[in-house]
Amino acid sequence: MSIHPGQALDIASDTLEDLTGWVGKIREATQNADARMQEEKQMERRKKIALELSELVVYCRPVPFNEEKIGTEQACFRDMSSFPETKAEKFATRARGKRFLQYNRRQLSRVYPRGQRLDSSNYDPLPMWLCGSQLVALNFQTPDKPMQLNQALFMLGGGSGFVPQPDIMRDDTFDPFDKDTLHLEPITIQLQVLGARHLPKNGRSIVCPFVEVEVCGADYDCSKSKTDVVADNGLNPVWVQRQFVFDVHNPSFSFLRFLVYEEDMFSDPNFLAQAIYPVRSLRTGYRSVPLKNSYSEELELASLLVHIEIVNAKEEDDQNLYSSIQRLRDRTSELSNQVSVLERAGSGGDHSYQQSLEELRAAQDQLSELVETRNHRLIEKKRREKLRQQVGAKRN
Repeated sequence: MSIHPGQALDIASDTLEDLTGWVGKIREATQNADARMQEEKQMERRKKIALELSELVVYCRPVPFNEEKIGTEQACFRDMSSFPETKAEKFATRARGKRFLQYNRRQLSRVYPRGQRLDSSNYDPLPMWLCGSQLVALNFQTPDKPMQLNQALFMLGGGSGFVPQPDIMRDDTFDPFDKDTLHLEPITIQLQVLGARHLPKNGRSIVCPFVEVEVCGADYDCSKSKTDVVADNGLNPVWVQRQFVFDVHNPSFSFLRFLVYEEDMFSDPNFLAQAIYPVRSLRTGYRSVPLKNSYSEELELASLLVHIEIVNAKEEDDQNLYSSIQRLRDRTSELSNQVSVLERAGSGGDHSYQQSLEELRAAQDQLSELVETRNHRLIEKKRREKLRQQVGAKRN
């Protein structure tokens, strides 16, 4: 029996019935193989991918994104879909973020910058990380905040390029944009910027530095504060002790960022140095913070001296005061979004815009007062603890 020209197959059987069955199955297998080869050739021509090259792809299979597969048995762990940033941003929202996270639990997603970024700028990778995207591509040649966040995140993996996702992301009830689904105890970072040394300078001038401290993370965790300006001292500036307090609900995806600026003769800030660290990697006590340039390259001898305390937010504060601050922060964020929407819609002169703006200012004033009250309480508590320690030391 001949299957292909030049090839022969000898078969034998005890009965004619078995022989007929064998011949039928062999012919069926031959026809199926021919049909499969024709299909593969058509696929090569249609997708312009050589079969030999496709067979080398052993880890991931690129497939079009199909939202209907999310959460079903059709979702395959080796399937990877690519998203331009504009498409990913539509999923990484309060309305659809949980759905996108569910997709990323079973499949892989790759996000890349849109083609219109002719200046090689970058988008914010944090919303994509919060929704579980495993590959978030950035323009590495651009020294901006997104790239600095990327460098800080992968410090956790020792620079290996791999970082395990937090356990909470595998919790079905977790919503990346709703802090009430975290089921975590919030923490409070109490930080003092004490001094700096060997700050870089622009040109031949003597710098007048100040430090901006920022928490980057989910919208409900973002906040920033800054020190006063020290006049004409970039060698060893010292700041008057002032405590910054940051409440962090999701430390797994939050970063503490230090930005050092100089104030020029027009009171405009000019970048000098930066440092950024994942909140979950912070250690308490007096710490030296090595400073880096915008490309995350270390600056020789340049550093900040800071003091960090990390406490349980609800235990450290009066419960009513803490709850009031959180409610006002949520309200301020909500009103700020309303004002932004009305401004984009060109409703700057409408009554609704003016009312929202007045409510926003009132909420911001109330929030500032409560935060100031809280800071005074923390300072007074530390003063009493220090006094108690001194009295105990004298007795001993």
